[in-house]
Amino acid sequence: MFGLNRNIWLLFLTQPFALAISPAIVLISGLVGKQLAPSPQWSTLPLTMMVTGMMLGAFPAALLMQRFGRKIVFLGAMLVSCSASGLAALGIAMSSFVVFLIGVTFIGATLAVVQQFRFAAAENVDKPELAGRAISVLMIGSVGAAFIGTELAAWGENLLSVTYSGSFITLMLASAIAFLLLLFFTNTKPTQQHHNTKDPIDWSAIVRRPNFIIAVCAAAIGYGVMSFVMTATPLAMHDMMGHSLGSTKWVIQSHIMAMFLPSLFTGELIRKFGARQVIFAGLLAYLGTTAFAYSGVAVFHYWWALVLLGIGWNFLFIGGTSLLTKAYKPEEKYRVQAANDVSVFIFQALTSLSAGIILFAAGWSGIVTISLIPTVALILLVLVLWPRITASA
Repeated sequence: MFGLNRNIWLLFLTQPFALAISPAIVLISGLVGKQLAPSPQWSTLPLTMMVTGMMLGAFPAALLMQRFGRKIVFLGAMLVSCSASGLAALGIAMSSFVVFLIGVTFIGATLAVVQQFRFAAAENVDKPELAGRAISVLMIGSVGAAFIGTELAAWGENLLSVTYSGSFITLMLASAIAFLLLLFFTNTKPTQQHHNTKDPIDWSAIVRRPNFIIAVCAAAIGYGVMSFVMTATPLAMHDMMGHSLGSTKWVIQSHIMAMFLPSLFTGELIRKFGARQVIFAGLLAYLGTTAFAYSGVAVFHYWWALVLLGIGWNFLFIGGTSLLTKAYKPEEKYRVQAANDVSVFIFQALTSLSAGIILFAAGWSGIVTISLIPTVALILLVLVLWPRITASA
């Protein structure tokens, strides 16, 4: 179907369950953090620790896949995710902020593995020009994560005696289903053992490639700005403005749907117009987010701001991923992919941590104003490097 093989469709089915814990943490980690943290300003630290886990897990995940293949690492990650979810639930039940943070950090490490799904999809296509379509199809599968994760988290809110501890128990089910589905995944492209696999690669040449620069910056800034605004939203809506948890959940669900539903056509846009044009369209969507966020604090304003934020992230992330596949040689693949993800996670960790601090210090308007700075910077960078990017990119 659509020229894509069984492996890609299997990843499509697995993605909603493997990724479900991420939107759940986005929805409730700030609320749990506010209960457990010594100060409200550290309420977004759990999300930051999840991203830190993703950052720390990126290189080990890539190297393990290079050594053992993708399947065994995918399966191992789902087992760790189940265990880490249980640890996070225990931390909440014990009112231990430290134990909860350890749990979400390990969850983040498993999400670094899930991030590799997109590269697995891209490398399983029969024709290189279908890579963007494969990534888009995979991202469409993530729409389910918006509902599975947030609904499981909400359902488990009062499941146990301590609020939200049951949420992480229910999330273990999603990881278990992902594990079962991944049993049917096959390493159709066996890991090649090049004689120079462990030799150093010329990073100085790689970081000068315009495709690499734009790809990494699009993914890092796209993810960072999205995480910054999204992390602050539940606290701003529910805690500061008094909007109901149901309204907050609806805005977050709509945002996550907007992150992934455009994947129905993003791949075709990349194929027709090129990744750089799609990246620029994502930046325009981010400017739209700023406009709506400045215009008011009703649920309507939050909804439109977060929907445009999701669309912008989709264009930036898929466009950047597609462009990255043109920025390395085969023997550089795993390490360049890992370097890209580490860059993304570092920026995301910094923005998610600062979101709580800035929100309680400068309010929602401070969040919106600061998010505009990296967006404008990336617009200028794309315009400067645009002539140096190959026409096919």
